[in-house]
Amino acid sequence: MRIRSKLPLLFALATLVFAGIVALVVALTLRGVFLDRLEDEMSRQAQQYAATLQGAPVDSDSLQALTQTIGSTANARFTVIDSQGWVLADSEADPAALENHGDRPEIKQALAGNEARERRRSATLGQEEVYVAVPLPESSATWSEGVVRIAQPADRIDAMLAASWRIPLIVWAVLLIPMMAAAYLLTRSITRPLERLRDMTAQVASGDFNHRTSIRRNDELGELADSLNSMAAQLETRETELGAELERSQQVLAAMSDGVLVTDAGGRLLRGNPAAERILGADLSGTLGTPLVVAARAFPSHMLAEKALEAGRPITEMVELPSGRSLSVEVVPLQKVGAQESEAGMGDRKSGRDRSAPMLFVVRDETARRLTERMRRDFATNVSHELKTPLAGLSLLAQTLSSAIREDPRQAEKFVDRLSTEVDRLNELTRDLLTLSRLEESETSVATFAPVDLAHLAAQVVDELSSAADAKRHGVVLDVPEDLVVPGDKTGLRTLLRNLLENAIRYTEPGGHITVTLRSYDDQDGKSWAILNVADDGVGIPLAEQQRIFERFYRVDKARSRETGGTGLGLSIVRHVAERHGGSVKVQSTVGVGSTFTVRLPLA
Repeated sequence: MRIRSKLPLLFALATLVFAGIVALVVALTLRGVFLDRLEDEMSRQAQQYAATLQGAPVDSDSLQALTQTIGSTANARFTVIDSQGWVLADSEADPAALENHGDRPEIKQALAGNEARERRRSATLGQEEVYVAVPLPESSATWSEGVVRIAQPADRIDAMLAASWRIPLIVWAVLLIPMMAAAYLLTRSITRPLERLRDMTAQVASGDFNHRTSIRRNDELGELADSLNSMAAQLETRETELGAELERSQQVLAAMSDGVLVTDAGGRLLRGNPAAERILGADLSGTLGTPLVVAARAFPSHMLAEKALEAGRPITEMVELPSGRSLSVEVVPLQKVGAQESEAGMGDRKSGRDRSAPMLFVVRDETARRLTERMRRDFATNVSHELKTPLAGLSLLAQTLSSAIREDPRQAEKFVDRLSTEVDRLNELTRDLLTLSRLEESETSVATFAPVDLAHLAAQVVDELSSAADAKRHGVVLDVPEDLVVPGDKTGLRTLLRNLLENAIRYTEPGGHITVTLRSYDDQDGKSWAILNVADDGVGIPLAEQQRIFERFYRVDKARSRETGGTGLGLSIVRHVAERHGGSVKVQSTVGVGSTFTVRLPLA
């Protein structure tokens, strides 16, 4: 039930109770007043009857008849009692059938010479009666020094008081409708502003902090409306600040290179950034609220969280994913915010094992760093190994040459030739190392590339190496268009072409065939590419080795490489040049049949 209906009903009920109380008080007061007046009237009638008895006949029959006549006339019960308490006459009963009345309170007082008044229940009539007894004077009659008592039922007064009960109730009924109308208007003046305030708070609670109430009053409701408007304005300001702060935090998370994941106590994902999706290789969009072990199955979040809870502090663990990625994961148990914790929960938190707290995972991809470290170790080992052999040879040749010059000049000339060969190997190795270092550290971007005629450049490289090909009786076929221009670094592209063609010449048996082709094509996305193929019918590369031939210092046949003079860096340089130009390189090879290296470079 609404207050608008409840208050008028309560007001009507309260006034009804008040009217009933007034009626009761009035009735009780008037009853006492009426009884007092009744007793006075009965005393006067008793005195008059006592005076009448002075000249009345003295026989019992005449006395009984007179008493009945007086009682009928006065509409009251008259009783004449002698000095011993025996009833001599009664207007409503047979005196002979009545017991001695000497023990009645009013009779005792009247026999003592005093007028007596009494209100009690009559043992004879079984109802409440009002008694007045007056003493009779001394005479020769049987009632000498006796008592005249008059009695009337008290319910006569109650009948008179019935009207006094009805008057307040009638007044209440007459005034009820105006009172209800006034109470309704008063209640509406309170409830209508309350309803508007309720609507305002509902709007604010739903997120509409711009909503304001237009209540203008000079009472408590007006003060409440002003307070709510002020609260809504503060909430709007704080929402704006919170939104800006949230936007900044989202921008920070999106810009971070480290992955950030937050889960609740049940392992359900609360927040994740794009870096986490990239590192874990999982699509986290639309997975908020789902267990992280489901969203990123390869990430052992549950195990890491258990370790952090057991340790009672942030921990850092290295994780190897099935995809081959190496991750450094920092796990931080967060403190639960806002909730009242039980004593058991407080104990767990003090011991660092609050299992109801959220968990923060900071994920760093260490794959590239660890690969770089491994490559650096391998590079240092390979460089040391590659330099050790020619340097040892140079040292030995220098010692032998120092004695051979004096003892055998002809043999000394052979040693000089070998010394020159070893020096050339060192120069080639140094040149390749410098080229590779320049490619890895170069900051040249696509925006600074210049147009390069790749067809013309390929023809130049073939011409430069024609003497080396002729020395092994190779047939070199050049199949290129008149011009094919690509944006790039001319020096790098020349090195790429030279290394591929030198490898083909070096690893093809004498009398072999080498083909250099160049063409352009458009892919399904409409992007144009230049495709360079260098094919030979040489020794070929085993399938198991084809994935590693682009690594630095990697050789398929180390003995043959030393014989042919390779450094093990040529194909690594080819890969770096291709990737630096936004392209790629791949190989197709069969042992004993030959190899085809394909380089793809963007035309624009």
